[in-house]
Amino acid sequence: MLRRLVGAAFVLSVGGELLLAATDAWVPWWHRAPAFHAVYGVVGCVLIVVVSKALGKVWLQRPEGRDD
Repeated sequence: MLRRLVGAAFVLSVGGELLLAATDAWVPWWHRAPAFHAVYGVVGCVLIVVVSKALGKVWLQRPEGRDD
């Protein structure tokens, strides 16, 4: 049963990709903007670092002087 379900999902996915490629689907403006994806990636990485450092400070680190 699971094998048939995965096979059907695969066929639908490939069919959808072929249909989108054949119809020249609408593309949003940001896919055509120069260097958008590079800037988006850099901003995303910076946000990941900032949020993870803040979580480390607030949640993971022990206060100084505590020897548990």
